[in-house]
Amino acid sequence: MDNKIAYFDSVAEKYFQIYNEDTPGGYTFRVRKARILELIEKSGGRVLDVGCGPGIMVKELIDLGYEFWGIDASSNMIKECRKYFEMINSIHFSIGDATDIKFPDDSFDLVICMGVIDRIKKYELAIKEMMRVTKKNGSLIIVFPNLCSPYAAWRAFIYYPIINLLKSIYFSILRRPQLQNMLSSFVKLHSERNAIKLVKKYSGEVMDVVYFNFNICLSPLDEIFPRLTVWITGKLESCRAGWLKCLGSGFIVKVKKCD
Repeated sequence: MDNKIAYFDSVAEKYFQIYNEDTPGGYTFRVRKARILELIEKSGGRVLDVGCGPGIMVKELIDLGYEFWGIDASSNMIKECRKYFEMINSIHFSIGDATDIKFPDDSFDLVICMGVIDRIKKYELAIKEMMRVTKKNGSLIIVFPNLCSPYAAWRAFIYYPIINLLKSIYFSILRRPQLQNMLSSFVKLHSERNAIKLVKKYSGEVMDVVYFNFNICLSPLDEIFPRLTVWITGKLESCRAGWLKCLGSGFIVKVKKCD
């Protein structure tokens, strides 16, 4: 099994609670969700959440008038979705792959994808698939990890690789098999320019780009001082519209399908 899927299977039951934690991770999840919801218009249409997790976006999108479809590669995440929402007729879940979405062309008025694109090696194919199932003049909202963010770059290219190296040495000395986790999985950061180029390639017109999570406390400082990190990051949230927006660890691209 892919170690990414195994990881999300293992955390499925407690994934919802992360959003309520007073930690840098919990803050990141909450502010990301808030920024996405600000970009979504009220509608009576159909929405697809690619990488829906345990149904994080369901309630808010149903309240906005959408009929909800969610797909996720983790079977345990889909089990959690059904546990919470299976009694509601306007909500549908299935195990699915972002690079091979099992819906016809032009199926949805809105497609959203958060916390997924950075973990997919065939990320361009995933974007192509999401654009394919979006209706003409419909919207696609994708969250990208920011290549220009010191925090995101430090974690992806320095901090996690060092941890992985130390773990490999440790398990090698003990002659024990090393357990796989998210730290050792593929991660791809994107620049805003590259992200816009990708969506335009598949008939997308960029309507808005919004940055979020202005964390300047590099790991492991954010883990040692979580409350201080959350406080500082929250204070810097106003930077999302200014010239310091590049400090955001992620950015959200809203796209209209033109053809």
